Amino acid sequence: MKVHQQIFQMLDQPMVVLQEKNGEISVEDANFAFLDLIGYTLPRLKAKEGKELAERFHIDLSKRILKSEIRLKTKARVQLRLRIEQLPLPESPGDDCRRALIIAEDLTAYSWIEQQLERGKVLMSGVVDKHLHIRFLRDSLAPLMFEPDQTLEDETLLQFIAENDRERLLQLMNEACEHYEERSLTIHTSKLSGVELELELTFSPIRNGVGKCNVMAFVIWDFRPVGEDEIDPSMKLKIWMAKRDMTAGQLSEATGISLQTISKLRNGKINKPQRLTAELIASELGIETSAIWPATRK
Repeated sequence: MKVHQQIFQMLDQPMVVLQEKNGEISVEDANFAFLDLIGYTLPRLKAKEGKELAERFHIDLSKRILKSEIRLKTKARVQLRLRIEQLPLPESPGDDCRRALIIAEDLTAYSWIEQQLERGKVLMSGVVDKHLHIRFLRDSLAPLMFEPDQTLEDETLLQFIAENDRERLLQLMNEACEHYEERSLTIHTSKLSGVELELELTFSPIRNGVGKCNVMAFVIWDFRPVGEDEIDPSMKLKIWMAKRDMTAGQLSEATGISLQTISKLRNGKINKPQRLTAELIASELGIETSAIWPATRK
């Protein structure tokens, strides 16, 4: 096997090579990630199932194409949502075949997250791989948990979980994969930005075409600081703004308080604001002023 073929097989991104000869489209090759995704062997894919697959993907093998979404059934007859990118491959001298590389992204995890968004307010959502490396992350809680320029692919989810809760989380994840069902739990984080948080979360295993659980999707419904009385008012303000999914600019516009003052409150440069300032902010966040500031100035 040539080096480029070895690399093709080692990649986690599902890929398949289509070829066109004498007007007929067929599958020439597929990597292990793609075969796991749909559940077929390569010989089977090149035969009957490959023709249907080629028809689903094919537009024009000479063009670069990005499709936002297509539907494809696995061997187990589970319908997948895929985003695909089609890249024409250079023609080889003396070869009358035209080829294109199809790069597929399984959207099943994101579909599950979308379903959770319909159930209620989600503060954070994400996807982790089988090694618990974070592959996708969004929503307002993220700035409290992670540094802005942190390379999340080099971090595992367990690094952000309190040490005495890690074994329980792993056990529940293994059970979820074994029984293919979502689980909910309350769990503590390690100290993030100097604060330990208690999270309420739900996660779900995402199985591929051969029944393996390679990724896990999760949502965080709520969080609260542990030992709240010991937390600095600036951090409390950040936490409540994150819970309400509100930026400093939005809070400034809603309350009429200058962005500079909001920034000083968030950065701890003002620990005891004027009463009116505290009341306006607390009212907009839907809380009592004492939830952030134990005392204010007149």
